[in-house]
Amino acid sequence: MKMIALRFVGFFAVLPVFIPLARVSAAEKEFQFPAPSQHSTITQRVGLTDVSVDYSRPDKHGREIFGGLVPYGKVWRTGANAPTRIKLSDAVKIEGKELPAGEYAFYTIPGENEWTIIFSKNLKLWGAYGYKPDADALRVTAKPTTLPNEVETFTIGIANLKDDGATITLDWDKTRVPVELTTNTVEKVNAEIAEGLKNPAELKPGFYYQAASFYYDHDKDLDQAAKWIDTAIEKQKEPRYFIYYKKAQIEAKLGRKDKAKAAAEKSIELLKAEPQPDETAIRNSQVIIDSLK
Repeated sequence: MKMIALRFVGFFAVLPVFIPLARVSAAEKEFQFPAPSQHSTITQRVGLTDVSVDYSRPDKHGREIFGGLVPYGKVWRTGANAPTRIKLSDAVKIEGKELPAGEYAFYTIPGENEWTIIFSKNLKLWGAYGYKPDADALRVTAKPTTLPNEVETFTIGIANLKDDGATITLDWDKTRVPVELTTNTVEKVNAEIAEGLKNPAELKPGFYYQAASFYYDHDKDLDQAAKWIDTAIEKQKEPRYFIYYKKAQIEAKLGRKDKAKAAAEKSIELLKAEPQPDETAIRNSQVIIDSLK
């Protein structure tokens, strides 16, 4: 409040008069406007590893991007505003090179025929200002490719998902830069299986089913996978269609057609006995049977 004193003549005393002004000045009020390059985060589990990316996404706006707005041969924040960050819950390989678990600033050096990909331990910079190579945790190279359609907004994606790897993609304008990421999922699962088998009496049917599925998916010892799926069937108190379906897949891959057909037929039998049969699952088992003819 601001007090303005007014004087009146005559018998009126001098009285203070209060005139209310704006309670909050324009300088004190906070206004929100959309950022020119909007903030984005993506999180993806790759096998047993969580990968998250935090970045800002500039638009093309008709500009020449690589070799123009983003010069060749200079360190780029790989987005806008603060440098892009990548967080890894476990150690991985990037383009075949080891990178420990942790959080990194993700820089790149674009080139016409080759990009340098940089994972920096310095998370305190703004943009690429003050970047120094001595904070690098890893440097690799990747080859850019040409996209058939223009990408207006810079986009980082995680594609080609497998449980032991994926591709980090950098897309803008008509350029894509694929960066290969490999996890240690296979080694970790093998260790888990070996640890579990030390006390087989404590293992449930699900362990043998998962172990058999893992071996099947990774073309490992299929004879061992067949033994594990049989153990899962033996230990399961109530027969489950998906266990027989997995047995059918394994036996078919081993070339044992009679066993594969019998397992697929059992899977269908169990499915049809359910109150609401899963028609898609029935078709999947039938596909195995048809493939054996």
